[in-house]
Amino acid sequence: CARTKLSKNNQDKIRKLVDNGLDWDYLLQMGKAHGLAPLLYYHLHRIDYEHRIPQPIIDQLHNIYYSNLARNILLYDESSRVLKSFEEKGIPVVALKGIALAELVYKNVALRPMADVDLLVQKRDLSEITKTLFKLGFEILPQEKRATIKYMNESHFVKRQENLRHLPSLIINIHWDLTAPARFKGTTKINTQQMISRARPGKVAYSNILVMAPEDQILWVIYHATFQHPFIGLLQLCDVAELIKLKENELNWQVLLKTSRNGRIATAAYYFLSSSKKLLGAPIPDWVLKVLTPNLLKRHLLNILLVKSGFLTQCPTHSVPSRYLLQTLMLDKMIDTLSLLWKAVFPPLEWLTVYYDRPRAKKLYLSHLINLLTILLAGTRDFLRVSAKK
Repeated sequence: CARTKLSKNNQDKIRKLVDNGLDWDYLLQMGKAHGLAPLLYYHLHRIDYEHRIPQPIIDQLHNIYYSNLARNILLYDESSRVLKSFEEKGIPVVALKGIALAELVYKNVALRPMADVDLLVQKRDLSEITKTLFKLGFEILPQEKRATIKYMNESHFVKRQENLRHLPSLIINIHWDLTAPARFKGTTKINTQQMISRARPGKVAYSNILVMAPEDQILWVIYHATFQHPFIGLLQLCDVAELIKLKENELNWQVLLKTSRNGRIATAAYYFLSSSKKLLGAPIPDWVLKVLTPNLLKRHLLNILLVKSGFLTQCPTHSVPSRYLLQTLMLDKMIDTLSLLWKAVFPPLEWLTVYYDRPRAKKLYLSHLINLLTILLAGTRDFLRVSAKK
């Protein structure tokens, strides 16, 4: 069900699986964890097999689907006002992630969950963008100002829903540099300005906006799923597969390969693309995967953690330490791994005070090192446990 369209063969497979009996509680749990519950409901409804599902399960799936639809309609409605205001002021904006994918790729905003709206802008426009969002009722959280602007290259603007208390606050994330968090600057080299220059005119939320070139859009989803929110579920894999299926005839694989190598994300690209092909039937040429294939040692380590353990299908249940260990292995070069580890051990003191919400103190670095050691031990324990099973 992790796709927008089902072939006749996949429809038959679903019917057979349902008829043979499933652990519906587990399936519902995994569907929610991976962000795929709306797609699960959509396809069961489309093939007219709802009557074969336990009523409490289908009721929950129904509620998830329509709650997601209501939430996304609200997000698109507010986004439309924001984007039209930017357009009136001549501020160029690139749509990122969910807001672009749900409408332009999934073609049904109920199918793609979105927690917030992400927009990419030129840094020179930040002052005008901030003024515009303030006028529209948004605010930036005071405790986030230093941390997000200096170390995350983004600002989070929040709008409270006074008349819709049952719905969460609306959040718009304004990005101006896609290499975030800042600790990845130098270890990965995402060329944000190049991505903006290659973006194409499009229409999202009834507004004129820029949309990333398909090669950049695919790599941005991969980068975000690997280095910003490491391995949180199969939804990002579905994003990649659907993008490739939709843009198959216009994709320039040479551009994608060059960009991934220049950005030092070829390893991450290899595993996301190969998994998209294997699990979701994404039409990716074999020669592309061959060019991206990492060295033997890295392939062995990642196969244990990522492939043999079923990490991608079970990632919501894996610990945060094991995700960060995997994230470190995804860096293309050993020197980048060492650089990342150094930055993790010795970050700027200002960042530590914000992250731990504590004033400057001599013991702050010691507390940070103890925290890192705990994470490292937990991640190593997970790795050894998976290795022992295999």
